[in-house]
Amino acid sequence: MDTTQSPQPIVTDITETLKTHSEFSRHEKVFGVQDDASGLKARIFIHSVVEGRALGGCRRWAYESDEAWSADGLRLSRGMTRKSAVAGLPLGGAKAAINHSAPTKEMMRAFGKAIDMIETQYGITYITAEDVGITEELLIEARRETKNVRGIAPVESGVPLAGGDPGPFTAYGVYAGMVAAVKRKMKRDTMKDVRVAVQGLGDVGYYLCGFLAEAGAKLYVADLDKKRVARVVKEFGAVSVSPDDIVGMDVDVFAPCAMGGVLAQPIKAPIVAGSANNQQQDEMNNRESEILFKNGILYAPDYVVNSGGLISVFYEGEPTADIMNMIFDQVSLTMNRIMALSEQESIDTATISDALSRKMLA
Repeated sequence: MDTTQSPQPIVTDITETLKTHSEFSRHEKVFGVQDDASGLKARIFIHSVVEGRALGGCRRWAYESDEAWSADGLRLSRGMTRKSAVAGLPLGGAKAAINHSAPTKEMMRAFGKAIDMIETQYGITYITAEDVGITEELLIEARRETKNVRGIAPVESGVPLAGGDPGPFTAYGVYAGMVAAVKRKMKRDTMKDVRVAVQGLGDVGYYLCGFLAEAGAKLYVADLDKKRVARVVKEFGAVSVSPDDIVGMDVDVFAPCAMGGVLAQPIKAPIVAGSANNQQQDEMNNRESEILFKNGILYAPDYVVNSGGLISVFYEGEPTADIMNMIFDQVSLTMNRIMALSEQESIDTATISDALSRKMLA
């Protein structure tokens, strides 16, 4: 039995102070969380609540400014609402961001207590999960204070079950979206010999390379971490590329799997399909998506193809094989619908996808 005293963080409704922010988009609530005992400083961004629930991972980042902290959370939580909608899940979108480079167990317990307090005091169920920099071990600490945690591996039952690391599920959704885009744009039924440039070899990027290598694709990879690059080169026969050159490579598919805003750079590949969130800098107006469309480049909207992790979190505890099949079918179906409508209406894919998500959410 855990006899440690329960943390007592301070939870503040800061919604009104952020309503003038350029990224604010009808967010339901934004909460500031502070716990002096542990040093926790966090924000929980609730964009939409469906059936009283909002789901979105918690990330940690040492933000350079209060503006950057708010912008990141507002954009990501908005994207989670769209992601839930196109994935057909009865959930609103949310995101949490801990402003720290290395959260401690004590911070995560205080974070979990804050989630519990929000449910009790405001009637909003925020369900957290793993995101950038947050491990399963840290999530276990948060769950000591709240039941609203997903992404912790279920107890072994003899059959692999969805849960724990969402990376493989997210990667498989990106792979499914890429397959659909290649078939439509390049008229090819397989990924064999398709040239793919993968930017970012973290959890999702690594697993994506595995799926692509198994399908016979030719991989070109880049990451600031040389050890990650060496691992993918050794295991999957990938070609190492400079991080400065990966975006503009003359390949068939560019797969951004690092941080956002990358689509503002010149891109030569006829297809863009990757896991990174908020790939556009001007997501509110879909400016980069429109430019790509005018240049004849097919963009697979990020929140459509990276929805596999969310689906796995929602169906935590179900057989892994079943959830993988569900992810492939769901992402493929949604991508095919978006691409068809984009062609018919001569509108960029991100704008089509946003309209579709609003329709499905309603």
